[in-house]
Amino acid sequence: MADPQIVQGGMGVAISGWRLARSVSVLGQLGVVSGTALDVLLARRLQDGDPDGDIRRAVAAFPVPAVAQWVLDAYYVPGGLDADAMYRPVPRHTVASSSRLVELTVLANFVEVWLAKEGHPGRVGINYLKKIDLPLPASMYGALLAGVDDVLVGAGSPAEIPALLRALARHEDVTLSTKVQLARSDEDLGTVAFSPRGVFGSSTVASFGSLRVPRMTAIVASVDLAAGLAADPVTRPDGFVVEGPSAGGHNAPPRGPRRIDAEGQPVYDDRDVVDIEQIVALGLPVWLAGSYGSPSRLLEALALGAAGIQVGTAFAYCDESGMSPALRQAALTALDEGSLKVRADWRASPTGFPFHVAELPQTWTDPAAVAERAPVCDLGVLRSPYRTDAGEVDYRCPAEPLPAYLRKGGREANVEGRVCLCNALFATAGHPSRRRGGVVEPPLLTSGSDLAPVVELLRRRREASGAAAGEASYAPRYSAADVITYLLCG
Repeated sequence: MADPQIVQGGMGVAISGWRLARSVSVLGQLGVVSGTALDVLLARRLQDGDPDGDIRRAVAAFPVPAVAQWVLDAYYVPGGLDADAMYRPVPRHTVASSSRLVELTVLANFVEVWLAKEGHPGRVGINYLKKIDLPLPASMYGALLAGVDDVLVGAGSPAEIPALLRALARHEDVTLSTKVQLARSDEDLGTVAFSPRGVFGSSTVASFGSLRVPRMTAIVASVDLAAGLAADPVTRPDGFVVEGPSAGGHNAPPRGPRRIDAEGQPVYDDRDVVDIEQIVALGLPVWLAGSYGSPSRLLEALALGAAGIQVGTAFAYCDESGMSPALRQAALTALDEGSLKVRADWRASPTGFPFHVAELPQTWTDPAAVAERAPVCDLGVLRSPYRTDAGEVDYRCPAEPLPAYLRKGGREANVEGRVCLCNALFATAGHPSRRRGGVVEPPLLTSGSDLAPVVELLRRRREASGAAAGEASYAPRYSAADVITYLLCG
């Protein structure tokens, strides 16, 4: 099968959901679902009542009916929770997550990929962050059970992932290393273990049959990392996405001493420019990302020897994205008016990576929207393992309540400006946590900084509709098909 020219970015929590990925795949390009926090997402979709029945249909297709049934019993709420009710929590992952949480994680990843692949022969991928490594082996196994075609991994070195995928496809026990802060030596790093037979039983796993090994694409921001991965058959991926600093969401920090501009944004220079020719020369397919979402830049990428481009921002704002409809409409209206601003923020993400955010009222960038919010860490997706003075492994996050973070040895300087991304991104996807007293978690809209393609898509759709610029009754919008037509046909 020929490589696609367009890889749709795997964005946020549910922004790159199964509906978007399926729409892109049906049109012959690579649709990608986000693999972030799918266990929590599945639980919340079921508690919201699964009004169209799609989630329950996919759950019913899971090859372990007992697991499907307990998840439905635990989380499905016919008609959905009351508007002021709080979600039933999902346990947080650790280096030794509970068996029920592991089962839920496998099922959730199966569901997302299964729905994206339903009813068409196109390729579907799933995007994971190496930074969120505690659920990774179980997550990938669930995706493999659903027949995922491509696995894309960034936010850290994916050196272990090709071998991990090959072993999981053979239903073998696997381990994945995880960084434990304050570890006393290199040998003291933690590991996450996953055993398909230990979770589901030998006879059940035998019934799964052989699994196909998906293509593995490494998301990189340097020649050094790409060359190192490609040099070893064990770590060699099947391709690369080369991501520049203007891409949405998390980015690699600038090389050299930390520098910021007048607005506090990280400053990149020539040291951060990736030599595309060197990566293409490694002999693997390459897709370019970060301000490549236009017809001219696609042609430029092809001329450089790349297979194509990865596009996130244009798809993030389209009809099929998983963004809350109200938030998407607010952002598109601001874009249509030329007032939406996106900035790179050093402090927002608890991960320490620069993070692109769009400034909108009633989001985390609006002080009034978070004034009543009390710090809480109840999802814990971005918690980091650390070793206590007693030698035990515990977990912490600079966005959690300050007293707890300090008690765990965290530094107060790490807390200022942090956003609880776990809760913020679930709110962005329309599944906000609700607190006692009527407080609802505000969203945080992440976006690439190159918004020109979105503005052009809005202009074309408006002209096609016959609506005049500034017409109050017209709601700015466009579809995933509009994005692909624009990129491929100009």
